[in-house]
Amino acid sequence: MKYLKIVLIIFILFSSYSFNKNKPKLISENTQFENNLIPDDFYFIINSGGNDSYDSKTSSFNRKYIDNEKTVKIELTNEEKQRIFSFMNEVRFLKMPNKFEPKEEIILISNPGFYKSIVIYFNAKQKVVSYNTGYSSEKNKKRAKKFFCFYEMIWSILKNKEELINLPESDLHYK
Repeated sequence: MKYLKIVLIIFILFSSYSFNKNKPKLISENTQFENNLIPDDFYFIINSGGNDSYDSKTSSFNRKYIDNEKTVKIELTNEEKQRIFSFMNEVRFLKMPNKFEPKEEIILISNPGFYKSIVIYFNAKQKVVSYNTGYSSEKNKKRAKKFFCFYEMIWSILKNKEELINLPESDLHYK
């Protein structure tokens, strides 16, 4: 009975958050940008699915460790934001599927697997794209090539920041 109450409370909490009226709408793949100008409300969240994530709205980089989680503030320059926004358009991020999933019969399963993801917000809308490294295929990897280029481009900008260079690597490993 105790477990039922806990599950019920968790369900109620999640339900209350899901009915938020200010929830961002999905970004249409037909959205056009003049001269690649960044909208004022543009920001993104990138997640490695394992230990690292970054939210450009709050400039917060989070890294998980065995005993805790560390957060450092990493500010992006306007040039870096412009590079990310331009590359987002170049790889046609808005036309990517929300999830890259294998469609073939030969599926590669690896353990551990992680959901690598990028969420883009602008014009009060959002676009989410994720890739499950634990459940994929060779053809799926090829289809996701532009996603990986964009994903790696963002991480390369972040990994060159002094705040991240000075942050110890995570001691949390997955087997």
